[in-house]
Amino acid sequence: MLVEIYIQNFVLIDELRMEFEPGLNVLTGETGAGKSIIIDALGLVMGERVKNEFIRDSSKKALVEASFEINLEEFRNLLQEQGILAEDESMLIVSREISPGGRNIVRINNRIVSAAYLKEITAWLLDMHVQNERSSLFENEKYLHIVDDFAPEADSMRNRIASVYHQWQEKEQKLLQWQQEENHRLQKIDFLSFQVKEIDAAKLYPGEEEELQSLRSRIRNAEKISAGSRQLINMLYRHEDGNSAHDLISLSLDVVRSLMDEPDIAGLKEPLEEILFSLQEMAGTVSDLQDSLDFQPSALDEIENRLYLIERLKSKYGSNIEEVLAFYRQAQQELEELENYEQVENNLRSEADKLQQEYYLIADQLSAIRREAASRLQEMVRRELVDLHMPHITFEVIVIQKASPAANGYDDIEFMFSANPGESPRPLSKVASGGEISRFILALKSALASTYRIPTLVFDEIDVGVGGTALGAMADKLYQIAADHQVILVTHAAQVASYAHCHYLIDKQVENNSTFVQVTRLQQETREQEIARMLGGYQYSDITLQHARELLKRN
Repeated sequence: MLVEIYIQNFVLIDELRMEFEPGLNVLTGETGAGKSIIIDALGLVMGERVKNEFIRDSSKKALVEASFEINLEEFRNLLQEQGILAEDESMLIVSREISPGGRNIVRINNRIVSAAYLKEITAWLLDMHVQNERSSLFENEKYLHIVDDFAPEADSMRNRIASVYHQWQEKEQKLLQWQQEENHRLQKIDFLSFQVKEIDAAKLYPGEEEELQSLRSRIRNAEKISAGSRQLINMLYRHEDGNSAHDLISLSLDVVRSLMDEPDIAGLKEPLEEILFSLQEMAGTVSDLQDSLDFQPSALDEIENRLYLIERLKSKYGSNIEEVLAFYRQAQQELEELENYEQVENNLRSEADKLQQEYYLIADQLSAIRREAASRLQEMVRRELVDLHMPHITFEVIVIQKASPAANGYDDIEFMFSANPGESPRPLSKVASGGEISRFILALKSALASTYRIPTLVFDEIDVGVGGTALGAMADKLYQIAADHQVILVTHAAQVASYAHCHYLIDKQVENNSTFVQVTRLQQETREQEIARMLGGYQYSDITLQHARELLKRN
């Protein structure tokens, strides 16, 4: 819903702030008073083209800023996904700043965006019908959404068909690529075969590189390790003069055994035996190490060659042996698929055919639902046209088949319209807008009131050329639409204006040889005077004023 619009240095407006209410908001005033300026400002908010004459004072920038309250959950989620709206926010502020020379800056919640993006966003917020310009309802790409809104039972079906369609197209695309890459496939088989054989021949295993590096270090230091081992064995176990640690502990143990009657000394027996056992184990470990240092002369070269092979494979297939082996497994799987080309192609074709059958099964059901919804919409609009005293206008909702299937099914919708009896209906998108089209748009929107998701509808003089009973019917319809949508309406009809929840008077003032637009929100007494003026002109009578009061009281 549009909460507020702020306008600065725009055409005949120095500075203006207007607040709008839910329901019916009307703008009235004499012809030429400047009502269209407000509509032009709303057009800028919707992404319309900037004109040089919009700037009032060419030495300053012009600004139009609109604040919207976001209630539609789907739109709120979209804005949050795009980073425009925070989770705890509900207000969207759209602004266009126009510099002298025509350059303009578009911002949404202080984020600079393109005019194209602005149009995309405000299409969720505003629908404007201006005399001699086209409503968004003339855009036939929206017709399918309108009909679908009349078929809520198809919600889950639309989600299903979109999912199946994307899976189907993915399979078809993969199949096409598979068929187009025959020569490439043969080349890749050769290449993958070479890679698999090269890695397989190496017989790598996890941790091998670390083991080889450790062994290489031992061979390079074999002489030093051997000398140290001999020295350790002599010191720990068998010294030439019998002064090894093992010999000394053995002698100590003999002394303890001879003094077992003394408790303090007897307690040393077990610890000394454990030390003696530990010395034997350590000497055995060192002896085994010494024995393992007997390498073949070629051992170091063999290790270096093996490490070189591992390094070369790593440079091609991964940063370590684990990654090389993972590449090997992946290459084996891909090679198997390529070598089983026909089987893979047959599987893809079978999967694509199943998805295609499922798609058309859902599409047929969805199309039947849409045809029924189109019939309901068509009948509802016809009833609205009768209510608006336009029984001779022909309106048809035609469901046609697309040239090719799409994610939303194979249906297209066309709205067909004829204003005159005997005249063949033509696509609504090709019918020039005018008085009858304006009233037809009102009938269509009235029929759509409960399902049309755009919250704010703007009409500019939709009642031009309508009078009598038809005008009363139009006023009723506008009031009914305002029960479900915010309506902003420029009108010259007192009967329509009397229904307003919020009434603004637009007036043109001249001060110091300068003309500017003044906007006043009317209260009860001033509303009576404005309705009276609309009925009888500025020189209205007491009877006219009483008529105005009766209209306001009745509505």
